[in-house]
Amino acid sequence: MGVYNCFGKKGIQLKVGNCALKDYQIGDKVDIPDGVYIGYGGVVVIKDGIFIADFDNLTDKWGGVITPRNLL
Repeated sequence: MGVYNCFGKKGIQLKVGNCALKDYQIGDKVDIPDGVYIGYGGVVVIKDGIFIADFDNLTDKWGGVITPRNLL
């Protein structure tokens, strides 16, 4: 439980940075450091302080799917 921000149309929830129940869409400026963030609902990519992409999963070097649920 707690306060989080949502990213993308899927509403990927992240508890990173200043959480204030904000809803970000691709292209929005965000106040968290650049990086690839893995949340329970998917993956969020931040570059130059802008939310640039979201994905359902990551892919390993063999083409296998890595879902956020596999990491828990």
